[in-house]
Amino acid sequence: MRWAPVAALLLVASACSRDDAGRRTIIDACLKGGQQEQVCTCLANESEKRLDKTMFGLVVLGAAGNETETDRIMNTLSPAAVQRFANATQAIARTCGAAPPAPVR
Repeated sequence: MRWAPVAALLLVASACSRDDAGRRTIIDACLKGGQQEQVCTCLANESEKRLDKTMFGLVVLGAAGNETETDRIMNTLSPAAVQRFANATQAIARTCGAAPPAPVR
């Protein structure tokens, strides 16, 4: 999936609570990923606005780099919930103009 890395970034960024620290975690990870500050701020704000507490927490957790815990939690979600999360994070990325990450080689 072309947007999977952006979704993963959003996932990392949302593991914290819906607060300034969670948004800051998302922004910092996004900036480290090479996005512009305006895009990163948009991703953090839109994630907080559009995602429920659990999904926002997953984004923060992912942004914090805790892939093991993020994967563990994702594996507890229903397929429908995983699809809703993927759809929401892709829509957020498009809204904010996030460039898809370069393919891993």
